[in-house]
Amino acid sequence: EPGKQWYQRRVRGSLSDPGVKCISFLLVMHRLTYFNSRGYAEPIRILCSLGGVSLEDVRVDRGSVELREALAASPGGCVPTLQLPTNEVVCQSLAITRYLGAITGYCGSTPIENLKLDQFAEILYDLIAAYDTVVKETNPVSKERKKKEAFKNDSYFYRYLGHLEALLTDDGPFLLQAKMTWADIVIMSFLELKQTPNFGREDLLATFPRLSAQYNAVRKSIAGYLKNRPKTPK
Repeated sequence: EPGKQWYQRRVRGSLSDPGVKCISFLLVMHRLTYFNSRGYAEPIRILCSLGGVSLEDVRVDRGSVELREALAASPGGCVPTLQLPTNEVVCQSLAITRYLGAITGYCGSTPIENLKLDQFAEILYDLIAAYDTVVKETNPVSKERKKKEAFKNDSYFYRYLGHLEALLTDDGPFLLQAKMTWADIVIMSFLELKQTPNFGREDLLATFPRLSAQYNAVRKSIAGYLKNRPKTPK
């Protein structure tokens, strides 16, 4: 039961004093700082849109004063960062995404379900870390070679996708079957670019029917957001 009402009931139910007024974080502005691209911040934006979280989406240029200020304010010296309604600034995209999943209801209903979401996302982030050698390569020739190697059918990229495919079931399409969660959104956002010629290969999910079904189901669920979001090259 995602969204504002779910969160407010969870908060009210956890208060020891029933007379205490519920203050919903959903109604107070969060401030996201990241580049003018989808990247690690897109699942954050999607969850805020789906869950009715008030969000100031600050997009900064590389090398800008604004970026230097954001990095200085970040506990880990990285972006994206999220300024909470308490004015605290937090970083690490996966931690922020889990938090937003929790306050909007796009999460598991039990500790075991949440463990499965974490497991799925951590395997995906192992793949992202492995692919980082391509992203960070500065030599154009070496970069193209590494990218081609990454997208061969027997590459580490496909091995990781195989691990993720095995965690989905035919009862899907989502990781928790009928319920879409933050983990489904995270992998959709990652695979979105990797199915384009410039950043991967168009037939990437051809041999992964469950991942393909998950990907398409997420996109169908957020079709309005995808249609109206700012146009960026990546």
